[in-house]
Amino acid sequence: MKRVISSALVVALTLLPASAFASESTNVWGAVGSPSAKQESSNVWASVGSSPKKDEPSNVWAAYDPDAEPEISFDTGASESTSPTLPSIDWTIGEDDGTPTLKSPDSPYLGKVTSVSNPAGTLPSSTQGVVTNAGYTMPYAIKVDLTNQVITIFSASEPGVYNVIEKQFICSTGTSSDPTPTGVYSLPDTERRAWRYFKTFDTYVRYAVHIKGNYFFHSLLYSEPDLDTMSTTSYRKLGTPASHGCIRMLDEDIKWMAENCLADTMVFIMDCEEDEALTQALKPPAL
Repeated sequence: MKRVISSALVVALTLLPASAFASESTNVWGAVGSPSAKQESSNVWASVGSSPKKDEPSNVWAAYDPDAEPEISFDTGASESTSPTLPSIDWTIGEDDGTPTLKSPDSPYLGKVTSVSNPAGTLPSSTQGVVTNAGYTMPYAIKVDLTNQVITIFSASEPGVYNVIEKQFICSTGTSSDPTPTGVYSLPDTERRAWRYFKTFDTYVRYAVHIKGNYFFHSLLYSEPDLDTMSTTSYRKLGTPASHGCIRMLDEDIKWMAENCLADTMVFIMDCEEDEALTQALKPPAL
């Protein structure tokens, strides 16, 4: 009888997942996908402003699932997918040659190699790099800092470590009543156009880059597909939350993103430590 019970116990233990025996936690800012045996408890949810559900794993992969089903849910009827390339982009459609230059001032951090580790229970800085799995090979990773309304484009210093600052842009994310969703996303292979019409808000935007669902990176707002109809209010509000959840940028900045951050580029949207000086440094001149 004892032998039978012992054999059953061995079988039961063999069937349990390895996670049932794990006692260490992984600090996502230190090394996603490379758990260290002894380090302080932390997880990406503490930094991006979301709370994990009970018994969910506490790491970035709970948010980023490249094998998830594609989502079809926004007004234009296009669908999300995963692809390393996009169709050729013809920005001349609907434009004239007199595009105004409205550019964010250059960041003082351009070209800087920054840290990726972060103490447990603290927010990352606006300039702190992000980590991916070593198999991620896209040229850039995008970080959206909701606290300071700054977008940072990173390239990699080594496989899976995106911490070299290539670009920083001022932006406007969602308001408290219509927040931009936090988390980690992969840009879908959605068509990118010179102009896109948002029927719900009866407004036009330029160079929209799809994130997920009804959320996009896009330009300032226009009442018509005409450069002379730009909303000066959307310009003046850059650096403060002002949208219905999309991420507004200067036209020149979003054009660069649309041309350089292709499908499958990872996007990290999170809260960060306050850095008012950086926000002010990136604000464009007053109109």
